[in-house]
Amino acid sequence: GVKGALRDEILLKLMVPTMFVQGNKDGLCPLDKLELTRKKMTCKNELHVVDGGDHSFKIGQKYQKSAGINQHDVELEAVKAIAQFVQNSIAESLT
Repeated sequence: GVKGALRDEILLKLMVPTMFVQGNKDGLCPLDKLELTRKKMTCKNELHVVDGGDHSFKIGQKYQKSAGINQHDVELEAVKAIAQFVQNSIAESLT
């Protein structure tokens, strides 16, 4: 949040399954603060971390090269994680 303020009120009110996709280098929402909020949430929630990603999931060229990854593949993995989450959430709602 702004100046480190935790703005989690709206997230804590959610009643539907919620998927977070977060870059581990996101300066606007550090993973440790998101994890604290996720633990307080009452709805089902999951997190997919984009390794090396910033707030927009962008990964620097230097990191891509050193980690042997590329932007397209990392984004595809995030899409797959979201699809699996949606599929599981729908299946759970039908039982």
